[in-house]
Amino acid sequence: MKELKYDVLIIGGGFAGASTAFHLAGKGLKVLLVDSKPWNRIGDKPCGDAVSKTHFDRLGMPYPKGEELENKISGIKLYSPDMRTVWTVNGEGFELNAPLYNQRILREAESKGVEIWDQTTAMKPLFENGFVGGAVLYNRRSNEEVVVYSKVLVDATGYSRSVRSKLPQELPIAEDLDEKDADIAYREVLLTRDDIEDHDYLRIFVTQKASPGGYWWYFPKGKNKVNVGLGIQGGMGYPSVHVFYQKYLDSYAPDVDKSKLLVKGGALVPTRRPLYTMAWNGIIAVGDSAYTVNPVHGGGKGSAMISGYCAAKTILNAFEKGDFSAQGLWDMNICYINEYGAKQASLDIFRRFLQKLNDDEINYGMNKKVLKEEDLLEASEKGDLHLSVAEKAMRIIAGLGRPSLLMKLKTVAEYMKNIKQLYYNYPKSPSGLQIWKAQVDNLISEFNMNISK
Repeated sequence: MKELKYDVLIIGGGFAGASTAFHLAGKGLKVLLVDSKPWNRIGDKPCGDAVSKTHFDRLGMPYPKGEELENKISGIKLYSPDMRTVWTVNGEGFELNAPLYNQRILREAESKGVEIWDQTTAMKPLFENGFVGGAVLYNRRSNEEVVVYSKVLVDATGYSRSVRSKLPQELPIAEDLDEKDADIAYREVLLTRDDIEDHDYLRIFVTQKASPGGYWWYFPKGKNKVNVGLGIQGGMGYPSVHVFYQKYLDSYAPDVDKSKLLVKGGALVPTRRPLYTMAWNGIIAVGDSAYTVNPVHGGGKGSAMISGYCAAKTILNAFEKGDFSAQGLWDMNICYINEYGAKQASLDIFRRFLQKLNDDEINYGMNKKVLKEEDLLEASEKGDLHLSVAEKAMRIIAGLGRPSLLMKLKTVAEYMKNIKQLYYNYPKSPSGLQIWKAQVDNLISEFNMNISK
């Protein structure tokens, strides 16, 4: 069996893995990235394909161009279950041809020295004396097993978590996913019969009836092409996502030509706070494998890129210090929490609140503006739910018919603030992880109990 040595081994070439490689490229390290798909399918994942412009700006990532950019986005229109209320939240973004953009990023990394193998699967991690020291790979192109030793392995294998899941379960980084903290998503890309009205706006339909615990989306990829799909909460015993798709497609995408189906597919999407620790001895987890998806809208490409940036920054520092232990890689957690994770944990609380509401409550809340567009924008951008004293008073007058809803909203705002602060107080070393984790778990249990009253 062939044996090779690299400084960094990245398993998975999607947005998180590609971002890691992009930010490590040309920095003097010997880096190998492998992906199980052939080159022309790397980065192909069933999702909405929308990414906020701010993520590219913050991370110094190139904008999509040419065929990579399918549509420029001006904002989101959010529809109440009865369709009578529409909120508009403005914000620039891109609707991507995700595989094409992803592959360009990988080619740029490759041009700066990153080695890339497609059609290569990680069979098992190398684990000895508490450290991950690489992986056994199977290269389908050469039809051979290869042992690759590394100082740091990056698990970017998506929701399959195919490296972390094969580690001893007592390791903190081997943390599993509760089915209720995930959405089962399905989407199709179709052509429309006519030009799409306001095709620069994404549409989101919140409805427990047609997508329990999730939502429907209608994301234009131009004037007459659309990505349409839905996610439903896992672990609740709901019917198959395909049942909901077939039953309600005409309600949310009446303009599509079903005979002109371009792409279809489904995936599991983690919708919770990030992994309690994204780093351990010799290993870092990024992207869906580290649960970096936005818990409310399920978007994961921007936060995956952020996790890749933090991984690269951490790895470069670890090589400077020569320390690849959990302590040496701990900055991964601090970086990600400061960049996105604290907000994400806050939105996990908001997600749990939304999943408890029924369609009547959502209709009422949106129609009476118990929560307003500005609140939603602030929550989505910062993970904060700030309601001023004057606004609260006005909303209480407007919402006297549902005082319990307003009280719940107050509770949600408090817990969002508390968990965000708890994440900003993330332990400075692995020794403090278990105490901190218990505090997070207790806070979430307390919130679940209070919001169910």
